[in-house]
Amino acid sequence: MPTPEKEKQVEEIKNRLENCTIAIATGYTGMSATDMNNLRSEMRAQNIEYLVVKNTLTLRAAAEAGKDRINELLDGPTGLAFGYGDATSVAKGINNYINTARLPLEIHGAMMNNDILGSNQVIQLASLPSKDQLIAQLVGQMQSPITSIVNVLSAPYRNLAVVLQRRLEQIQ
Repeated sequence: MPTPEKEKQVEEIKNRLENCTIAIATGYTGMSATDMNNLRSEMRAQNIEYLVVKNTLTLRAAAEAGKDRINELLDGPTGLAFGYGDATSVAKGINNYINTARLPLEIHGAMMNNDILGSNQVIQLASLPSKDQLIAQLVGQMQSPITSIVNVLSAPYRNLAVVLQRRLEQIQ
């Protein structure tokens, strides 16, 4: 019979799994309590929730949420990073922290929209530009032909104005 505390934990994990856009599973073996606190505060600054979870409770929460495939990611002591916005920003946040802090945090994989990503795929996701950068690139590419057309169409008028200005300078 599960205790009320465990039922509450299952419900919290279930809510996070249902609402997140990506959940990245990490192994944290070998990290000190100070390192873990630094990790959590760094992730919180980037709007990422990082929880150390008990695998059995996570499996129960995932079954209730309809995300049974998460069991493929749970291997040993597990921490889950939950992201609710752009999935690439969560992957970048975890990957950058691992690279800068040089801690024994390892990525097991991720669950994104009921799809399972391996650790290499999470690292590739981290290398992608963010959604805002992609939108800016798209807008820039869409504006480029318009700018070119405006320049081509205005060239005869601009050239005529230059010729008239030169002639006016010769007359005076």
